[in-house]
Amino acid sequence: MYEEARLGIAVRHIGRATLLGAGALATTLAAEVMAARRHRFLVHETPLEISGTIGPEDGEPLTLVVLGDSSVAGVGADAAEDTLTYGVAKALSDQYRVTLHALGVSGSRLAHVVNEQLPEVEGLNPDIVLVCVGTNDVTHGTTVREARRQLRLLVGGLARVAPAAKVIVSGLPPAETSAAFHRPLRDLLGLRALLFTRLYRAELTPHGISVFDIAKLTRSAFSGKREMFSADLFHPSSAGYAFLGTIYGRACREAILGGRGGSSLPPHGSGAALGGQQLAEPATPG
Repeated sequence: MYEEARLGIAVRHIGRATLLGAGALATTLAAEVMAARRHRFLVHETPLEISGTIGPEDGEPLTLVVLGDSSVAGVGADAAEDTLTYGVAKALSDQYRVTLHALGVSGSRLAHVVNEQLPEVEGLNPDIVLVCVGTNDVTHGTTVREARRQLRLLVGGLARVAPAAKVIVSGLPPAETSAAFHRPLRDLLGLRALLFTRLYRAELTPHGISVFDIAKLTRSAFSGKREMFSADLFHPSSAGYAFLGTIYGRACREAILGGRGGSSLPPHGSGAALGGQQLAEPATPG
């Protein structure tokens, strides 16, 4: 009885400590959320004019459409030529005459892409569509259920407005590398971003849409690298976008060549391989 009583007291102490720890964590997270809400994020009052044509006049014509959020709009870049979207077009322009349609809008979530941006693709007849969206869903609390619903609408919408296009959807960037948020909120957002990337893969790859694991390829490049971020420590800088443009450009080239017999990227309906390798599960944020 004495040992059982001691055990009971110990369990109560552990339970109380756990509750106190959870309470302290919740208090810390609440404070970090308030700080994040007060953080001054960059906005482009006048959106950059990124769309246009680039490449040799005798190059094979290629229509590239990019949908998404501030990463597509280039928030944080010094000029249109420094943006991720332009970087992708430039990476393809050594061989193709690229007509670029950058339709991304800062602040967009999955629902905005589905309801507002997809209709703009109608009639553009793209050869390739790149979608970069989801960070605002992570930070603004979009539920997994709602994200799944929007992804299914995205699949149907893309099939309708771009039936012949190769489609690449970016997984979410590593949110835990952004110094705009403090720990533990930063790590929580990183885990949520990881969850969304896995959801993207589960919902999109059965329909032949490649899900590109950008976090795995960029985590080390951005972690602790102040020069890769703009003044708000959230959006990439021109240097960050230059790096991303190269990475995404390579992915788009793989997709294009895969559809034209020049690469090992499988056709629509065969899952998410890129560059001849199955995309690995993202590493757990640290």
